[in-house]
Amino acid sequence: MLSLLIKISLCSRWLCQCLTLWCQWCSGELAAALSDCSPLTQLCPTGPEVTEPRWPKWNEDDLSVSLQGVAADTISHLDDLGRTITGLEIYDCTDLTAGSLEPLTRCRELQDLSVTAADLPLLRGQLPEGLRRLNVRDCTDLTTGSLETLTRCPELRYLTLSGGVPDTVSLEPLTRCPELQYLTLSGGVPDSVLDSLSGCPGLLVKSCRKLCHLYLHCTADTGRAVLTALKEADLRDSNGWTRTIRLSVPGELYRQLESQSGDGVGVYWWRD
Repeated sequence: MLSLLIKISLCSRWLCQCLTLWCQWCSGELAAALSDCSPLTQLCPTGPEVTEPRWPKWNEDDLSVSLQGVAADTISHLDDLGRTITGLEIYDCTDLTAGSLEPLTRCRELQDLSVTAADLPLLRGQLPEGLRRLNVRDCTDLTTGSLETLTRCPELRYLTLSGGVPDTVSLEPLTRCPELQYLTLSGGVPDSVLDSLSGCPGLLVKSCRKLCHLYLHCTADTGRAVLTALKEADLRDSNGWTRTIRLSVPGELYRQLESQSGDGVGVYWWRD
């Protein structure tokens, strides 16, 4: 049996109450019962070995779900909830397959997704077209072509690649994400990956006319190269107006680059 911890937030103008219940997930019966539970905003099914549940981000109006250490077929129950699911986080679900992720295509309102790099190849063709925010963890597991999956998300606006990106991974597919506004590369990104970025930010900002925030962990030399390339790029947006790119870097690098802000690029301290 799969233990399920449920947090129900009851909010009004003057009152906020939180109720925690321990339940069982069995044959979708609980899902059916919860379909009439409109105050439910966070749902956290966990496997039997999980001792510290990771709650999903809170959404005031809709339902956010965090799956942690559960069987792959648990995802098939999401559609049974009869609720609009806008956020989904998946942790430690080792037996996922492309087939078990297929129910995500029916979560048409899903806008915020957090998965591991190992999950990305399984999500090819399974991501809802309306997805706006994607957080990819443990990016040391990214492979050549992994990011091609993202080109199937025309509404993608926020992308985070964390945990370190291998130098074999190309960032070129990001140029085919026209709505991208925020790009975060964290956890130690090899210079060879960022060199490809510094060589094509002109192409990146030209293709992604709404891109305005870059968060980078990199060496000083690569940071300067990216900054220089951005200054030389065509920074006009889709309406032909000049935009400002906010380049956020860690403290030490910020102190070295802050005086070089200008020409449509501002350097900011990344306090993560």
